Amino acid sequence: MRYSLSIIILFLCFGGIAGIFWHQEYRYSLPTPVPANYKAVLVGQPVSSQEFDAVLPQGPLFLHFYNPDCPCSRFNARYLKSLIRTYEDSVQLFIVVPSEKAKHKALREFGKDHQYFIDENGKLAATYGVYATPQAVLIDRKGNLFYRGNYNKSRYCTTRATNYAELALIALLNNQPPPQFEFYATQSYGCELPTNENERQFNFY
Repeated sequence: MRYSLSIIILFLCFGGIAGIFWHQEYRYSLPTPVPANYKAVLVGQPVSSQEFDAVLPQGPLFLHFYNPDCPCSRFNARYLKSLIRTYEDSVQLFIVVPSEKAKHKALREFGKDHQYFIDENGKLAATYGVYATPQAVLIDRKGNLFYRGNYNKSRYCTTRATNYAELALIALLNNQPPPQFEFYATQSYGCELPTNENERQFNFY
């Protein structure tokens, strides 16, 4: 009886550890599920949005879709900071968050010297074909989608050869055509965007 009880306890412990591993690690190594109503937005496609059309003449846009409650977004934060330091004078960067609460957390992570945009109803994300975080979106001066996808094949952005977002940004700044990347660049990995059916708003900060 005691032996059987020990086996059951060990089984429950193993199940708990496996559940934690799935929640924290393995599920984020899988592609993010594509929403049933998802509409793909192709590179080169005009992506007009009233929120950003007015600022496009000032330079190309770099939109970072960020959710502080997403582990993948947090893993990506350090790398994004390095990109900001390198390219902040060349592009207009906006950190796009899903809520006011998320914006306050983003401020603690990235500071007050950046522009933030609250996309509570996901309209902006849908405009650019984003359904997961973290994701990078680059828009050229003509208002066309130049890149939408991942920052790197590695969660910790340690594989320099797959710095997809940065390579696309370099091409954009050098007036080159959008790079042709592998599957891992545009297949979304990370966390699904949070949903909220309550009334939402769009705000610049």
